[in-house]
Amino acid sequence: MNPFSQSITRKSWVLPVSLLTMVLGFMMTAAWVTNENRRSRLDLAGASQQNRVGMGTIDIQEKYEQMSEEVAKLRSEKTKLERALGSNSSSSKLLNDSLQEAKNQACLTEVEGPGVVVILRDSAKPTSGFGADQAIHDFDLLRVVNELWNAGAEATSVNGHRVAIGTSFRCVGSVIMVDNVRVAPPIVIRAIGDAPTLNGALNLPNGVLSEIRSSDANMATVEVVRKMRLPAYTGSTTHKYAVVPKDAK
Repeated sequence: MNPFSQSITRKSWVLPVSLLTMVLGFMMTAAWVTNENRRSRLDLAGASQQNRVGMGTIDIQEKYEQMSEEVAKLRSEKTKLERALGSNSSSSKLLNDSLQEAKNQACLTEVEGPGVVVILRDSAKPTSGFGADQAIHDFDLLRVVNELWNAGAEATSVNGHRVAIGTSFRCVGSVIMVDNVRVAPPIVIRAIGDAPTLNGALNLPNGVLSEIRSSDANMATVEVVRKMRLPAYTGSTTHKYAVVPKDAK
């Protein structure tokens, strides 16, 4: 969960007549789209977000993937050691169980269960003008994830990256950033929870998917699954400013 306008670099203070003509035609086209057609999802984006038209496929950074895999491996080994220590006595076992539950709440462990899989795609239909409503944007992704949380999702991921507290979705240039990871459509959102409830919430009349599908029904699909596994969060968990008060420990 972005592209839009083309920028025109002005190299002199006097614009050629042909350029003025092109600008005038561009403005007339934009006005026709705004005034004659339905309200565009483009209105939900900020000015800095409107530059993802014509986006191509973006590969996820190989360096980041390698680091994420290493972090996940180290955290998995740490969990095994914690469980081994916890099996030595009933008191330490109780402490370890509490620790594992806290890690689960913080999205630091893999989880599995039933839920839904949502796939968001850019439209394959020919575009005219901006074509903004035929592309998936960061705010589309954000609204879908929020709808899933509101419907009771217990864990979510986006293109294989676990969504945790503080995860951000934003447009940077021609890509969507999920935390520090670049993603591009098709965007696969997985959510674990009560599948019928999640599916019903996503498909409400005039809901978020209904709005996306108004441009092209193929832009958003939902599948109910009986069981799937989501990865652990591999981003940073270090707090520099938010610390636990001494009297609260």
